[in-house]
Amino acid sequence: MSKRAVLLAPLFIIGLITGPFLNGSIRAYYIKDLNDKSALEMFGDYTIISQDSLLSNNSLPGGNFFDSSESETDKPKEIIETLITAYTSSLEETDDTPFITASGSYVRFGVVAANFLPIGTKIRLPELFEDQIFIVEDRLHEKYGDRIDVWLPTKEKAVKFGNKIAKVEIF
Repeated sequence: MSKRAVLLAPLFIIGLITGPFLNGSIRAYYIKDLNDKSALEMFGDYTIISQDSLLSNNSLPGGNFFDSSESETDKPKEIIETLITAYTSSLEETDDTPFITASGSYVRFGVVAANFLPIGTKIRLPELFEDQIFIVEDRLHEKYGDRIDVWLPTKEKAVKFGNKIAKVEIF
């Protein structure tokens, strides 16, 4: 196998894994060297997404995959109080796929990580984000089983957010 094939294999595998989550509406690959035309051609129909666009936008080209900005009209099933922290896609805070959640979706505002709630659980943090609905799509390191981590686009915003104890409405 050529060096190029070995280097591109992880990107191909990521595409295969994330493809079903994208519902065929858009297929995107993060390619570090956008000048490597052979890497781009390998995937055929592609959309180029820069790291800056992933960090600055709440959605990918073509719109959000999950619309988490709608108000939840149902009453919460449970209300708890827990520690709320924030994280970003920086390499020191994530695994080797910093822009992909544990559920296989792309990070964006509206994504939270929590180990004690099932993937797909909708929550609201009214004291911190009013009516914004968040979806559990990511996981934390196993030693942090007692908190909810909100994804934010920049390290500065995450540091400014800090640690907060707040009520969580679980739907």
